[in-house]
Amino acid sequence: MQITLDQAAKEMISRQLGDQEGQLRLVYDTEGCGCYGITVLHIVNKPQPHDEKLLNDDFPFWVDPQHAVFYEDQLTLKGEPVTRSFKLSGQSQSYNLNMRLEDQR
Repeated sequence: MQITLDQAAKEMISRQLGDQEGQLRLVYDTEGCGCYGITVLHIVNKPQPHDEKLLNDDFPFWVDPQHAVFYEDQLTLKGEPVTRSFKLSGQSQSYNLNMRLEDQR
């Protein structure tokens, strides 16, 4: 899997990381979501032992292989500075149009 970021997303993530080290983890969260889950983005200290790396030139991204089946191979993450949120999409669908970056470090 590969995830491409626009300039706004890169800047927003860099700002949130600050001076601390951190890695990004794409999570398909079903906790309290009823039948369907929602995609969220976490900043973590390190990936889980079973996580797989997503291809990205800017930041280390990880995903649980059991969650990876929900996503297309080519993803795009766009930053929305006004709402301080992100839009995650593939070529055929949008996964989350108002995704927050949650610091879990």
